[in-house]
Amino acid sequence: MKVLITGAGGFLGRGLVVPFEERGDSLRLMDVVSFSSRHETVIGDVADLETVMKAAAGMEAIVIAHMAPRTNNSYDFPTLPFDINVKGTANLFHAAVKNGIKKVVVISSTSVMDYCKSENLPHDLPPMSRGFYGLSKVCQEMIAESFALEHKIRVACLRVGYIVDGDKNVDKYGRKIEERAPLDTDRRDIGEVARLFLDREDLTFERFTVMSTPEAMIPWDLRYTCERLNWKPKYDFSWLRIPPNK
Repeated sequence: MKVLITGAGGFLGRGLVVPFEERGDSLRLMDVVSFSSRHETVIGDVADLETVMKAAAGMEAIVIAHMAPRTNNSYDFPTLPFDINVKGTANLFHAAVKNGIKKVVVISSTSVMDYCKSENLPHDLPPMSRGFYGLSKVCQEMIAESFALEHKIRVACLRVGYIVDGDKNVDKYGRKIEERAPLDTDRRDIGEVARLFLDREDLTFERFTVMSTPEAMIPWDLRYTCERLNWKPKYDFSWLRIPPNK
């Protein structure tokens, strides 16, 4: 499959591509900053429609994994998160329509479920949040659902937990993870769920929670993802201790 992956040079993107590489897919990787890869790369801003149109040309699927950086108080103001997360997502869906691409995965966040205080959270809760980060992820899901319905695109919104590299036990900031938390999510597991959805021809618009730990199975409805996609987390963080009183 020919797959365009945005945000591919970042912490999430560099792990997310692994399952696609292992399967031998033809990848085109996009990011706003230069990065090295054995795959075809596109350096450009997702907020620029012309650049996005060129990046999507000839592709069969898109994985939208870009995100405005959480640095320099970027989420204190609407400009950057909405330009990148929201405008960039709308550009990519528009490019998908114009290029005849019928499969898209959006990397969303559990932040769109923050408003619900239930102990058990259904995977398909309507998105609602607060703060510019959470609102931008809500907008991403709303754009995704709108395009799925209007243009018959098969779309998955993956509501991912706390993204970690399970080999090095570090998060995107390089901080060491020494204890297992329910929301821990290996970036390669996210890529595998994206790949499994793109392989399906019978799914239309779906929301999935994606975590890697057994503790997420019931509270975060991870079991739905596992059953629906015939998937089992590969990096369950069983090698990390569970904090006391948990």
